[in-house]
Amino acid sequence: MTEKGPSRAVASLNRDLLAVLVSEEAAEIGRSVAQIVRGEGWHEAKASAVLVDALVAWLGPAAVHPLGFYANGTGPVEVVARVGNYYITGHGIEDEQDLTINCCQRHRARFSQSRLEDLDLMVPNTRFTMANPVAKRAAERVGALLTEEIDPEIARVVLGA
Repeated sequence: MTEKGPSRAVASLNRDLLAVLVSEEAAEIGRSVAQIVRGEGWHEAKASAVLVDALVAWLGPAAVHPLGFYANGTGPVEVVARVGNYYITGHGIEDEQDLTINCCQRHRARFSQSRLEDLDLMVPNTRFTMANPVAKRAAERVGALLTEEIDPEIARVVLGA
């Protein structure tokens, strides 16, 4: 019988990642980037590109592959990071099947008409906060917070990068 779901190491890394994202400083950055008043902002599509850029700062560009989620044939409406065998969003660490289902639910999209595709974080997109000095500073700070709390080398190994 095989174990369903992420390993204990991935689950632990996910808890640590989410703890950093809801910390006071990271949550404030997330709210300002997402332009919302409550929550921590990393769940918002507008902040998703900044989060992926922060993951690049934390894990390195060789480990993080930015992807756009295209809902109902349009988009992208959210940016996610593929790191090794897993995907990281403002909701945490997910596998590919869960990610697609969860993104479809978040964006009220049809599974059959939605897809993940490569995305260049340097090309501006009006749906996201990206490719500007404010987004870059926010990503660098959140990347530094992640590095302070979670060893990037261990994270790369756990995620299979």
